[in-house]
Amino acid sequence: MNDATQQPVMIDARDIKKAFGTTQVLRGVSLKISRGEVVAVIGPSGSGKSTFLRCLNHLETIDSGSVQVEGATLASTDASGKCTYAAEPEVRRICSKMGMVFQHFNLFPHLTVLENIIEAPMIVQKLSKDEAISRAEKLLAKVGLSAKRDNYPSRLSGGQKQRVAIARALAMEPDIMLFDEPTSALDPELLG
Repeated sequence: MNDATQQPVMIDARDIKKAFGTTQVLRGVSLKISRGEVVAVIGPSGSGKSTFLRCLNHLETIDSGSVQVEGATLASTDASGKCTYAAEPEVRRICSKMGMVFQHFNLFPHLTVLENIIEAPMIVQKLSKDEAISRAEKLLAKVGLSAKRDNYPSRLSGGQKQRVAIARALAMEPDIMLFDEPTSALDPELLG
């Protein structure tokens, strides 16, 4: 930070390149995001937006470039062009700072809404079931779905599934939220 008004950098991605076979999807994408910033990545379908988000949180590996999250290096490329990732425990620690809401929700169909939300906080953060439920209930109220807590995803509309996915990501209390078309299934009056 250069002065007191500048916010810390949350994500610093530089020259990200990613190919699937011979198809070059990301061709040197760079992005720096500071705390409190809201950034939208806009482009046509198939332009690599989802792939870029997945590269930021290690759901996809980059071919070259670098990714830093809150100053910690997730991936870097050396002078010879070899891209390496941090050791697995460090990757998990870095990635735990990020939550992601997927374009297609990715809810567990065999779990209720409440169970979908409490699963990760209980397993990853070792929260007690009571603590996880308390957190989940607050989030369900925030997204207007308290009455759906015992429903299975198959009984929800697309917009309801999307709101559950948002609540599930927020339940981990991440420092950074990545959204892959988060409002695509929401009713217009719920976009705010």
